[in-house]
Amino acid sequence: MNRRALILDELGLSPVWVRKEILAELQAKPVEPAHVAVASNSPAPRPQGFSPVAVAAHQALAPLVSPAKFTPPPAQTLPANDPIEDERSLRIARMNWQELNAAVSTCTACPLCEARQKTGGQTVFGSGPMQANIMVIGEAPDADEETQQTPFLGDAGKLLNNMLATIGEDEQVYKTNILKCRPPNKRNPQAAEVLQCAPFLKRQIELIQPKTLLLTGRFAMKTLLESDEPVSVLREKLQQYKQIPLVVSYNPSYLLRNLPDKSRAWHDILRLKAALKNSRH
Repeated sequence: MNRRALILDELGLSPVWVRKEILAELQAKPVEPAHVAVASNSPAPRPQGFSPVAVAAHQALAPLVSPAKFTPPPAQTLPANDPIEDERSLRIARMNWQELNAAVSTCTACPLCEARQKTGGQTVFGSGPMQANIMVIGEAPDADEETQQTPFLGDAGKLLNNMLATIGEDEQVYKTNILKCRPPNKRNPQAAEVLQCAPFLKRQIELIQPKTLLLTGRFAMKTLLESDEPVSVLREKLQQYKQIPLVVSYNPSYLLRNLPDKSRAWHDILRLKAALKNSRH
């Protein structure tokens, strides 16, 4: 009866009708004044202003009610290598041009260095003037580019140069790739490789401070814009990277295999020209 009285009172269904002899027995028991206990495991006392039945029932049930136990969530721990990688990125971000070039040539942060050492290959840092109007960023060097340590060679490089020449910007152009080592068998860059090379690329941009950026291909785009949108979507409008106007376009190697997209790439070059013109004012 006491439990039922308490439940009904909590639900606002008072008054509670009880037998006279039970009511007399409950009313005969003294009601202790409420005290607030600090740091106590017992439930908070029943506030005043309730019926004698409800108060007596609450006092009778209080020892049976255990307070809710709070278990704090487990602390989140970062992987052990995260602080090391953060420190590496910070160290790269403080390098000058010569230090950066040397760090790239001796980098062993990903397995591509092992393949480079086995084949006697070299890193491809980039080429072009330091005071560049345009910085072109591709994906990774191929075998010829590794040998000559120059990005964007062959037919793809010629196509890129011709497109830039049509807007009079084939001179003040710095070219580089996300990856500084050649992936084997012309495969795409892997996420772990891009992660290790990205600090080098970002420091190159900070040191050169180009007036505009031209990203060719989805890997270059994803590295700087951190977006999974396809090239066909992001190339539709001017982007920005740290307040530098940025144009997304197709990789020249892709354009050689997909001729219909050349006209779209031409519109990208015109967008680049407009962005460059605005940056000079």
